[in-house]
Amino acid sequence: MMLMLIFFLFTLPVTVTAEDNGQQRGSSFSGEYGSGGGTSFSLSGEHRRGRITGFRIYEQSSGIIHGIQFQYSHTWSELHGCKSGLSHEVLLKKNEMIVQVLGKYYSYYIQQLIFITNYHRLFTFGQPAGNSFNATPHFRGAFLSYISGHHNNYGLTGIGFHWDEPKLTKA
Repeated sequence: MMLMLIFFLFTLPVTVTAEDNGQQRGSSFSGEYGSGGGTSFSLSGEHRRGRITGFRIYEQSSGIIHGIQFQYSHTWSELHGCKSGLSHEVLLKKNEMIVQVLGKYYSYYIQQLIFITNYHRLFTFGQPAGNSFNATPHFRGAFLSYISGHHNNYGLTGIGFHWDEPKLTKA
């Protein structure tokens, strides 16, 4: 019996949190969602300019997401995909961050993207067709830092989401 108890105690999972070890938890990744064919892209590095302050989505009326672009501290990133179809531009409020992205992909293309912010605003683009995904950070309080994925000359074929924690500042 004592041997079973010792075995049980050593096999219990141990969880170490940022508060336990005094370190930040860092970043996490969700995706890649979609077929992933075509040219790869990443906005890694753009996020060093600051947080996402806006985004542009180009979509076909039947639902394919043609292109995507993010604004970091008033500077727009390169467009990934193509600049055709309906154009939508969203500017985030001060201290507003994207905290969840839902979407759908079907066949070769991303069909729908839904961005949800910490201010509980919801922005929907494209049409609800295909396989669903729900991209969230692995840590509470994290936000969308940048995206990566694939595109071709017609639209986004895959998308992944890179999350980061707000940087802690000393009071």
